[in-house]
Amino acid sequence: MPAEGHPRPAQTLQEISAQTLQEPLKSGDPRYADVSAGRGTRELQKMRLCIEDHRARDNRYAKIAFTGHRGAGKSTELLRLEHDLGDRFTCLHLFVDENLIRDCDYTDLLLWMVDAVVDRFASDRHPLKQQHVESVEWFAEKTLEDTSTVKAEIAAEMELKGQTKADWWVASLRLLARIKSRIQGNIEQRKVIRQTLQNYGRELVDRVNILLDQAQNALEKANKAPDLLIVQDNLDRLPEEVCRRLFFQNGDLLKQLRAHVIFTVPIAMILAPWNIGTVFENRFTMPMIKISNLDNEAYQPGIDALVRLVAARADVDAVFTSNDIVAFLARMSGGSVRDLLRLINYAQLEARTDGKTQIDQASADAAVKELRIDFERLLIPRHVYFPLLREIHQTKADWESPEQKTDATSVKQQREFFSELLLNGSVLEYNGDRSWYDVHPIVQRIDTFNDNAE
Repeated sequence: MPAEGHPRPAQTLQEISAQTLQEPLKSGDPRYADVSAGRGTRELQKMRLCIEDHRARDNRYAKIAFTGHRGAGKSTELLRLEHDLGDRFTCLHLFVDENLIRDCDYTDLLLWMVDAVVDRFASDRHPLKQQHVESVEWFAEKTLEDTSTVKAEIAAEMELKGQTKADWWVASLRLLARIKSRIQGNIEQRKVIRQTLQNYGRELVDRVNILLDQAQNALEKANKAPDLLIVQDNLDRLPEEVCRRLFFQNGDLLKQLRAHVIFTVPIAMILAPWNIGTVFENRFTMPMIKISNLDNEAYQPGIDALVRLVAARADVDAVFTSNDIVAFLARMSGGSVRDLLRLINYAQLEARTDGKTQIDQASADAAVKELRIDFERLLIPRHVYFPLLREIHQTKADWESPEQKTDATSVKQQREFFSELLLNGSVLEYNGDRSWYDVHPIVQRIDTFNDNAE
């Protein structure tokens, strides 16, 4: 029987599409498979120990940069970490609003954080004392030109619903919702609000810290896990320029927060010239699951881990014509959980289109072809990308061409180019005795990759 609230392992091709959705798995989800043996690293265990070494009562708060490829399974592992630390930490898992993903500011993060804290404590029936949530009023006074009017409207709405002034936290949440809606919906208003809050950067952090302090006091009085751990997820989707502003210009402000915080960071931010380690002392990277070694020999522990991942989501004998098909798709994924699920979804659609009831080798090959075409559309112009990709595959490092210029501008361009390859998934980072890179197996199947002609 499947766990309550979770779909059973797919028995048919029609059912497999629900099992290939790109979503993080909460702790206890039967679809989870432990793939740590395939990564060749113990970074997740080290990150847990690092968090446990910090305590709010000692005024020591962990600030961690957590990086890795998109689609590697970071969110799922973070949710499991939160569950495992639940006896000592009260966890908040936050996501950047989709409307702000291309243009996020530290003031946005702090506003959403305040909203999440007030909401969580109200929902858990541990509402904070009214006099200690002045951060909300402060946000409103600084960002809303018509604060009195907005507050009057909220009071009227509450009265209609039979809510009283004692339900002050309801008013706070609605006030925060008004501010957030203005940031989300109007670019000009967003700029004005951000500029206003940036002018009070230090005071802004102080106000948020007052709220965080009282939140942790409330937890202790309620005999709950007293340390607050905030996971700020999906920041790894931010563009490079947004990351530069958020972390490298304003990282010192973020590190002043009196709570433990994990920031997800784009994988390119661990490379020169950025090096997120110069901002956050504690940095951990989750590499891809290895499907081969440095010598290009198959890495069976990694392939087996990916096969187990598929078996947790589907009855392999019912959905695939053989276990070899699953292993083939695992190898073609490059160790990316996201790409493996994409390949399976592509394959089931191909099989059903052909009137088949199982995924066979022909369906798997067609899925690989479809993902290959996706990559081909990314890697244009070919004469620029593929000589460099061949070099990376041969050296398992960034490229080093005799024709490369070494002036500052050229080096900067080369770094940005390599970062792009990491971000679009055509180059993947692996681990073991050392970190190394390789070209995605499906990119290696593109004709131009195997063409030695310039």
